[in-house]
Amino acid sequence: YSRGSMCLISLRNGAAISVRGRFEALAFHIPSALFIELAEEAGEPRIDDLITCRGIDDQVVRNIGAALIPMFDMPDEVRDTLLPHIGLALSAHLTHRYGRSPIQHLSGTGQLSPLQEKRIKAYIAANLSGGTPVDKIAEACGFSVDELCSGFLSTTGQSVSEWIASYRMSRAQSQLSRTGETIARIAAECGFPDESEFVATFTRAEGVPPAAWRLRNRH
Repeated sequence: YSRGSMCLISLRNGAAISVRGRFEALAFHIPSALFIELAEEAGEPRIDDLITCRGIDDQVVRNIGAALIPMFDMPDEVRDTLLPHIGLALSAHLTHRYGRSPIQHLSGTGQLSPLQEKRIKAYIAANLSGGTPVDKIAEACGFSVDELCSGFLSTTGQSVSEWIASYRMSRAQSQLSRTGETIARIAAECGFPDESEFVATFTRAEGVPPAAWRLRNRH
């Protein structure tokens, strides 16, 4: 695995690792009950597992790891004060980006419940840079692809792809107006295939390229 990458492995059925050569890592054991507790306290849809992945480059987890390293040299009382807050931030991030909901079913009206809709939109927002294919959204949120698509359209009046396109543009505008990120970086973070596609899509929607729009709307 590349330096700074992350793996998520479920221990429900056991797990093993074989290490050959020099290996340095931060390891976290997070009880599944913690995710249930976090969801209940925040009024979020339930998460009962995380998606298994290996060698993922996650900038948020990398930054949290970098913040943890110096704590090994801190006095115990300082470290013990900071660790719960960092642990909460890590758990919340993992829940939103990699959480897997139990099997879901639509109501008798064929619409999503408010919590189901919230979970789907939160997952899309947390994974926007990855392109968010519909089958992955459905898998993470506990739906079949057909139920997800029909329920989302019935509830929001938009297809999943239409909502993603609208949210992607809204996120890009926010990034342009509030940050100094490059156009290429914003394109990647908002899930566009490349900078050229982002510029073309943005220009069609807004009538001006992203750089010109930024000059007019910078906060």
